[in-house]
Amino acid sequence: MDWVKEFYSKQNEWFGIYLGKIEESHHKRAWLVQEFGQLKGTVNILELGAGGGQTAAAIANLGHNVTMIELLPDSVECARNFAGQLKHGSLDVIEGDFYETDFDQQFDLICYFDSFGIGTDDDQKKLLGRINSWLKPGGKVIIEIGSTWFWARAAGKEIDLGGAMRAYDFDCRGSRLIDKWWLPENPEEVYFQSLRCYTPADLEMLLKNSGLKLAEILAGGTIDFEIMEFLEKSDLENAMTYFVLLDKI
Repeated sequence: MDWVKEFYSKQNEWFGIYLGKIEESHHKRAWLVQEFGQLKGTVNILELGAGGGQTAAAIANLGHNVTMIELLPDSVECARNFAGQLKHGSLDVIEGDFYETDFDQQFDLICYFDSFGIGTDDDQKKLLGRINSWLKPGGKVIIEIGSTWFWARAAGKEIDLGGAMRAYDFDCRGSRLIDKWWLPENPEEVYFQSLRCYTPADLEMLLKNSGLKLAEILAGGTIDFEIMEFLEKSDLENAMTYFVLLDKI
């Protein structure tokens, strides 16, 4: 997992991806947490790998008490600025690695977007066990997972991001998305993320002995590569990611 800090730091350096304002997409994700998580009243929520805190702040503004953890110092600073501007709820920002950090409380709901699949299956099992230990009895988990079928089809696609290039590859043996970024003037210097993708059946095997069980699946959006456009709604067979709701056993 040596690539993690370097890759996400480059995304911030080149595009400020995790340093921007709270946008409509973050509010939509907050409502996904509210509705898919079946939340009632004010609850305590933990977001893992929360970037600049845009989604965490949007969730807090729905009236919840949110704790977020993020690895990159500049993203943490951005999140702390949002925490000081909340109109509702609360946001506690922690700088750290959620594979190593422990929390002094338990949560009603834990969410993790965009980056599930870092490391090996054993790393995911370790993380799921840790998540279970942080959950209150009756607690729930929302995780966004890369779909094996979409990213296998996307292999070889290249995108001009306007300032940087992006290309997708897929490791069929390891079932991993390889997402490569580079500057056009320096094509030899490539930064990448490598994320393990899972089918729902794979996920259920991963969940064995985790203390968690699969309750629901919700399809995420998709990319139409013909018109180079992200489509918010998709059926599961075309979705680039899907969301799972897990219950504590």
